[in-house]
Amino acid sequence: MRNRNLRQPARVWTSVWVLLAWTVCVCSAAAPRTVHVLDARPFKNLDLSQPAKAVEAWDTMHALSALQGIVNRKSPHFYLLYCAEFGVEADQFWLDWLRGEDGWLRQTKVVPLTSLEQAVGVFRKQIKGLVVYDPAVPATACLASTAAGCDDLLPVRFSTDTNSVFALLTRRLALPVRLWLVNPDGTSKFTGRGTIPDSNQPTSASAKVDAYRWARRHFLDSGKCDARFAAYYLDAFWLQRPQNGPPDLHTLSNHDYFIARRAFFFDLSPWGDEPPVDDPQQTVGLDKQTLLELLRALHDHAPRSVIKIGGFPPWPYKYTTHGGAGKHDGVPTEWEFTRIISQFNAYHEADAAGPGAMANASFFAHYPLKTRYPQPNPKPTRRDWQAAGFVGNGEKLAAKLFVGHYVGDYDAPSWLYKAVPAYFNDPQRGRVPLGWAFDPNLADRAPQVLAYAYRHATTNDFFIAGDSGAGYLNPLGLTIRPDSQLPTGLEFWTQHCARAFQRWDMTITGFVLDGASGASTDREFAAYRRFSPDGCGTHFEKGPRLIAGVPTCPERDLPDSAEAAAEVIVKLAAKVQTEARFLWARSILKPPSWYAQVSQILAEKYPEARVAVVDPYTFFGLIRLQHEPK
Repeated sequence: MRNRNLRQPARVWTSVWVLLAWTVCVCSAAAPRTVHVLDARPFKNLDLSQPAKAVEAWDTMHALSALQGIVNRKSPHFYLLYCAEFGVEADQFWLDWLRGEDGWLRQTKVVPLTSLEQAVGVFRKQIKGLVVYDPAVPATACLASTAAGCDDLLPVRFSTDTNSVFALLTRRLALPVRLWLVNPDGTSKFTGRGTIPDSNQPTSASAKVDAYRWARRHFLDSGKCDARFAAYYLDAFWLQRPQNGPPDLHTLSNHDYFIARRAFFFDLSPWGDEPPVDDPQQTVGLDKQTLLELLRALHDHAPRSVIKIGGFPPWPYKYTTHGGAGKHDGVPTEWEFTRIISQFNAYHEADAAGPGAMANASFFAHYPLKTRYPQPNPKPTRRDWQAAGFVGNGEKLAAKLFVGHYVGDYDAPSWLYKAVPAYFNDPQRGRVPLGWAFDPNLADRAPQVLAYAYRHATTNDFFIAGDSGAGYLNPLGLTIRPDSQLPTGLEFWTQHCARAFQRWDMTITGFVLDGASGASTDREFAAYRRFSPDGCGTHFEKGPRLIAGVPTCPERDLPDSAEAAAEVIVKLAAKVQTEARFLWARSILKPPSWYAQVSQILAEKYPEARVAVVDPYTFFGLIRLQHEPK
């Protein structure tokens, strides 16, 4: 039998009516009268093999992103052109859309800026001064970003170079230094000797750790930070290895949102069995101990909240086999970090290597969202399944391999921000039913992207949450907590997810990513049933079944090649005899044309294969029919 899809390619009239409905709904929030736009893309084109050019890129982008966070905190006024991926200039795309089809900025005047100096001049009244950090202690760059948000200061690395950003801000622009994280003569304030500055606390014998313990007391315990937000981004160690990743992977452009939210910034290893490559002389386990201390402080200052942590382990640079002297690979490092933060009621928005850089989140955070966004397409019913031949008399399922496409990984706004402009303009979109796995919490930093996707959906585009719901954590880490010893946070997580799922009309979690915490139990799935009743993709389960009343199926990664992916599907279909089988197929950063190619190969090369590619609601609905008590 030929490969069949439940839904046919997009109908023109469906798209027309959707667009008309959106046109009638005019944005109600007041748009800014003026937006200043600076083209920062030249800083990605500098020759990073030259230390002076790497320093220029780092120092300038750090200051620009902090300036954005300060200026855009209450309303959007400062925009950067910087990020590009998949052949699309993402920042330009979104600015054009907001000024065009969307209309939010249609009446806004756009004023170009040409330099950091000019930008500081325009917004000088909103800057209270500078925080100067230490080139010899890279961790102080994270402290400077924290200070930027708490005290409205521009961060700048100390330098004796007369052409440096430090010289520009202190001499030419005469901004006052309000906080020194290095001594004014350039010697280190944090040395790992004696006592921690401004306290009677003994040193940890690590300048890096001393800096964070000072920052915890100065910013977090003092109440200056908003403990509901934290930022896990690479510190100035990047300057030692700027070519280990794409030129924007320092992710300084991501800082603006978290500076606007007065978040606590940090960069620490999750491993307790080796010293970190950026501090090789420290006592083994001290980085992890400090991480646990900071997470506990965040929790204690926001005990009834779910904490948003932006960022991802900087594996190309640190803490892994890729990043130097580490003995752990990248995925285990990701999993260990996630295992730890989950125990403190925290999730991370995984701005991971590759397309991990994002700009302008502090600007987009003001985009006027509606209260609720219904799924663009009606959820299929049992009658639809019967009409398609998937369900016969007596509710017995057809003997087919039912394939559902989990389109990931969109647990990071940086990936979503760049992929949607490219993939939603793929001419092949609409040929195959797809489950776009967009974590709904990404609407905090990229709200216009989700709004755009819902507005432009075809009849074969369906929206589900990615890993692990409204944020990436390990559900079992909400209940089993050896590192934190805290009481369960499952109810806080359930309420957090329920709010986000309700707004975006999601009822499926595409991937409950258990990772290093271990397999979720009936207790966690009972909580997921409250906001994700229509299905969950699983990690450690061995087959499709109902867990606590939720239809589940383990995900399986497809190969990158469309031909190889089709072969995997055909081999599984060959095992179909009299009973239906299921494949929840996960793929990462694939365009719609890739899925169309897989289906075309199945139809042309394997016409007898018992395969049906279906939407995610049909996929999990059929699992429920197969496994619910008769």
